[in-house]
Amino acid sequence: MGPRVHKPVIHGPRVPGLQVDKTPPNQHRAPGARLAMGQGADEPLLSSPLEHHELLLGEYDHGARPTWHPENLLWQALHAFSFLLGGTTFIAGTAALFWPGNDTLSASLYVIGSLGFLAVDVQEWLTFSGAVLRTNICLSMTGSALYVAGSAGFLPAVAAAFPRLGVWGFVLGSAYIAWSQLWKTHRIGGGELEGEGGEDGGGGGFRLRSLLTRDAATAAGVELSAGIGALCFLFGTLLFDSGPLEGPKSVLQTVLWIWVAGSCWFTLGGCFLAWRHFVMRVV
Repeated sequence: MGPRVHKPVIHGPRVPGLQVDKTPPNQHRAPGARLAMGQGADEPLLSSPLEHHELLLGEYDHGARPTWHPENLLWQALHAFSFLLGGTTFIAGTAALFWPGNDTLSASLYVIGSLGFLAVDVQEWLTFSGAVLRTNICLSMTGSALYVAGSAGFLPAVAAAFPRLGVWGFVLGSAYIAWSQLWKTHRIGGGELEGEGGEDGGGGGFRLRSLLTRDAATAAGVELSAGIGALCFLFGTLLFDSGPLEGPKSVLQTVLWIWVAGSCWFTLGGCFLAWRHFVMRVV
């Protein structure tokens, strides 16, 4: 679930790994990794809005897999479908818990949804390069894998053998995903410049105005929505664990509505992503 930012054409000094102007590119920059890291100190600070977005971009090999890259319709369709599968099955899985006796159905839907989120992260991991981007993706991927384990932990048979797996899978998974998504949002808002760039070693840090373009706003919509969704599951699961879940002081209904809200936020992130892919035609 990494940032997806439109790739502008940059004119001027050549960026290592990039061909520009009229030369067909061998590698394109893809969302998430900083422009220069261990690539030489002679590269100028980029300051225009388009150049600022370029700081978010990593690299993917455009030539080695010409039918499998982020600008390919199949790649984008799988990317958006997996994200939306995760959000919508989380909604369905939570809704099932409002009626008793649906524990197995609910947990199964959550397993499917978690696998959808994990598929998004694995797809990005196999596509993009760049140390910062891959670290960011790795955090999301770890969180999604913990969601798979946590979802399986709520299956009655698994819960009987590992009673704490479900709770801790969701608590830790939500923490990793929230951390990752909020970091991505910060980077989209200019966080890549913090501590980098100027001659004095300082940076501009997060700037809200950087999110005012449609490209940046929708990219932040993908990431921030998923981050809020993860925070809802973090606090909802902690409340679920503290209880009580029965009696007049039961917190179960509150927990379920928090989980519904979190699931809707995840789904909203998927909608932003689908909009970017199929309406804006950007990664």
